[in-house]
Amino acid sequence: MAKKTSNKTANNKVTDLTSLLIWFAIILLINYIGSSLFSRFDLTSEKRYSLSAPSKKLVKELDDVVFFKVYLEGSFPAGFKRLRDETKEMLDEFRAYSDGKIEYEFINPSENPNQKERDKVYKILYELGLRPTDLEVREESGISNKMIWPGALVGFKGEEISMQLLKSSTGASPEVMLNQSIEALEYEIAAAIKKITSTSKAKIAFLQGHGELDKFHTADITKTLEDYYIIDYVELNGNIDALTARFGDDSTSVYIQNKYDLLVIAKPELAYSEKDKYIIDQHIMYGGKVLWLIDQVNAEMDSLKSANVTMAISKTLNLEDQLFNYGVRINKDLVQDIRSAPIPIVTGAMGNQIKTDLFPWNFYPLFLQQSKHPITKGLDAIRGQFVNSIDLVGNTEIKRTVLLETSPYTKVLRAPTRISLDMVKFEPQKDQYNQRNIPVAALLEGEFESVYKNRITSQIATNPLMKFKERSMPTKMIVVADGDMINNYVKESTKEYYALGYDRFTKKLYANKDFILNCINYLIDDSGLMLTNSKSLTIRLLDKEKVKSDKVLWQTINIASPIALILLLGGIVFYVRKRKYTKH
Repeated sequence: MAKKTSNKTANNKVTDLTSLLIWFAIILLINYIGSSLFSRFDLTSEKRYSLSAPSKKLVKELDDVVFFKVYLEGSFPAGFKRLRDETKEMLDEFRAYSDGKIEYEFINPSENPNQKERDKVYKILYELGLRPTDLEVREESGISNKMIWPGALVGFKGEEISMQLLKSSTGASPEVMLNQSIEALEYEIAAAIKKITSTSKAKIAFLQGHGELDKFHTADITKTLEDYYIIDYVELNGNIDALTARFGDDSTSVYIQNKYDLLVIAKPELAYSEKDKYIIDQHIMYGGKVLWLIDQVNAEMDSLKSANVTMAISKTLNLEDQLFNYGVRINKDLVQDIRSAPIPIVTGAMGNQIKTDLFPWNFYPLFLQQSKHPITKGLDAIRGQFVNSIDLVGNTEIKRTVLLETSPYTKVLRAPTRISLDMVKFEPQKDQYNQRNIPVAALLEGEFESVYKNRITSQIATNPLMKFKERSMPTKMIVVADGDMINNYVKESTKEYYALGYDRFTKKLYANKDFILNCINYLIDDSGLMLTNSKSLTIRLLDKEKVKSDKVLWQTINIASPIALILLLGGIVFYVRKRKYTKH
């Protein structure tokens, strides 16, 4: 009997050891499979933590560490804590797909108790490109001011750039602005990575020779663009190779390639010759992009400085047929919008001092975020100056997206028309401003037909050296019916220029520069990275009044519930043990 028991014990030991080895092998196999397979699951309804394919591709191709120093640490309101937490979670998502090439650190720039030392840190951060937010925080104990730096410095191979995390939006509540900032996190992080790691730069040509804005009036935008792209100012002068490069030794092996990825045509004043139009047309046919910023009506505030009245007269640019053929018509009119930016008007004098007041100027419409397209999503107010309306026409195969449109209270004046500063004295009548949502900027995408199809001689059309192309490869362009959208103010006496979108009188910075940058980035970047800016998150806010009225109730529940649960579990365990071990 003892022998049987011994054998049974030995068999049990062998069985246990075998089971242990099997489980150990299973664990090793699972770990091996887990090291070669990678997957993450996002259970949120908006897929807020799921990276897009372009973002994944971007970080997987990193050859060195990208380090983020995020200045969102410290004691601040709940909304900014949410922004901090969402930023951390998004960086974790990037790091998960980067094979350890994304690292980060959260820093409190205000942790030094010495005011002078804190100011030094603030100055350094400002010089590096970060912008602070001065908050007035209302607490039960009173009101306090806090300076928060909602941004990050991004480092790669010894270089460093700044990245702003907080989006501002005119008229939006703090909750909406924070939500927009969180929606844009993936794009902002991916764009910063792409910017600092790019080894090659696309080329942009600002056309000249037709009265377009010069280097001074586009200085602010080009200074920013030079961090991303190579910028040239180019005159066409009828030169067929001004925008293209031709390769090959004979007529049978000519190969044409665009020299520039994008043309910027900024507020021309003189008519384009057919040769120059042909050059632009063939740039588009070979896949080149164009940002058109066109005024079809000549109206300037400078004309109102010497007199209160001026005439707005239509221009002759000779571009109407070309733009119509591509799918858009810029009308020879001016839009007036009740939602508009102010201008200073002299209202009197106090001694030797001239007294001025700000009045809404309906020829300076404000464009608030209306489109969910990545170009305009999350932007603050954009200011127009003497803007024309546009119509979307022509080929329905072209995908057309309205980027900017007027408010529901708009009026259109056909040129020629009289403009007077006295208009500010009269309150706009809403019954006269009865047109709504008039497009003023549009994105066109698809395969465009040449405006010179069936219009040039057969000798030119069939000439192998010309390589005329009558239908484009897939490409895109943006048409903005306001040449001043890209125009920064220049003090002519010193050639000093101001930031694009900066209003010298109200000290407000409109989002014109961000809009132009987004347009250019979208047109040039074919990776689809900018489409990550289309993510939308639902705001799920607590009822503040209900939180305030039920505060004591929920505090009591949160404190008492764990204690009650522990007592209940303890009572159950005591009862079970008593029944089990009590002798009957």
